[in-house]
Amino acid sequence: MSLEELRKQIDEIDDKISDLYVKRMEVCKQIGIEKANLGSSVNVAEREKAVVNRITNGKSDDMKRYLKLLYDTIFFQSKNYQGNFVKSKSETANALRQILSSNRESFPVSATVACQGVNGAYSGEATEKLFDISDVTYFKTFEGVFNAVDKGLCEYGVLPIENSNAGSVSQVYDLMKKYNFYIVKSVRVQISHALCAKKGVKLSEIKTVYSHGQALMQCAEHLKNLGVETIEVENTAVAAKMVAESKDRTIGAICSDACAEIYNLCALERAMQDNGNNFTRFICISKNLKVFKGADKISVMTSLANKSGSLNKMLSRFSALGLNLTKLESRPIANSQFEFMFYFDFEGDIESEDVLNLLGELENSSDKFVFLGSYKETV
Repeated sequence: MSLEELRKQIDEIDDKISDLYVKRMEVCKQIGIEKANLGSSVNVAEREKAVVNRITNGKSDDMKRYLKLLYDTIFFQSKNYQGNFVKSKSETANALRQILSSNRESFPVSATVACQGVNGAYSGEATEKLFDISDVTYFKTFEGVFNAVDKGLCEYGVLPIENSNAGSVSQVYDLMKKYNFYIVKSVRVQISHALCAKKGVKLSEIKTVYSHGQALMQCAEHLKNLGVETIEVENTAVAAKMVAESKDRTIGAICSDACAEIYNLCALERAMQDNGNNFTRFICISKNLKVFKGADKISVMTSLANKSGSLNKMLSRFSALGLNLTKLESRPIANSQFEFMFYFDFEGDIESEDVLNLLGELENSSDKFVFLGSYKETV
């Protein structure tokens, strides 16, 4: 048969498939309405497995695989359609529905805020972009910030979560999971590092440079060319303060120009970062689940089964709903055998039942699920 004749056969088959698919979805609608009346869950894994076993019975092995992939998609679309009639039941989805049923507030103008480091840290700059008025208290460690918010010493905490060059700040993600805190807003801050020292010191005198590990990583090539030793400290502002308080003329700090001004240092070199397009995302965290007006971004963490197709099946859920993933990252789970925790950031309207049902399904299908928050990101 010619190519055109074969294509004509395909067209005829596609027309039949299309008609049958619409008919199937109409039945799914009736099932969804019945499940809503009975208070049943949309997701019935045993039923899906039975269908796959039945429709693949007697088929060749290569067709069995394709049929399973096809029906994985059909099952998801069917459940998504039924979700218009059956609300997904999960702890997270229920909590969000309760919040959304009340009058949501705008993000606060002023607040008490916990930051890591000392005065002059980039987190302080991020706080100024997040709040018009803020009363900032600095703590030595990231966990100190979480403790301050947990104990009510501060209403919110502001922490770095990701750098465009150096990647995610894993410790902050781990602490978000440990404390069960939520992201209520985020902001991107352009980072421009300067090599600073006490006034009167020349660049040729510098032998050792102090800074936060991320800052040293972002300036690694430049520092290598200078031939200096690098020492990591808690924060860029901590490094600047150390240099300011020391009598040693051979030490310098990687920090911002604003930080150098606070500690009366001079910039020996500016724009030290190896990549000029250098931004850090900072998150504003809260002990309590809050969704302020304008929230259009959602962050979650979830584990996946260690088997073929798990990630693809997960991603197809976002694709089917037209949701744009802005971040996907994985990290191995401690004390597990090749299990991974996945971090998702995606754009989505938290008031959409499709999104709420998706979150419910993610939570119900994973033994490790963490809802990190629905929030607005400021550029």
